[in-house]
Amino acid sequence: MRFTHFILYCICLSLAACSTAPKKTDGKTPEGLPPRLLAPSVRKTWIPPALKDGGQEWEEGHYIYRIERGTSWSR
Repeated sequence: MRFTHFILYCICLSLAACSTAPKKTDGKTPEGLPPRLLAPSVRKTWIPPALKDGGQEWEEGHYIYRIERGTSWSR
């Protein structure tokens, strides 16, 4: 008799646990769309080659990248 009560108790406990489990979410916002990452705003500037210190130093031409607006999440 005790064994049947134990089995019945386990079945009731598992059914109660399954019915109160939190619902799975897929990471979406309430509006139904997931947030997206917005691309950063980067400005690329060419620095031409130059002689410095009266011709003692040579600086190669190169690009400088300036981040004007970083990456952010959409709303």
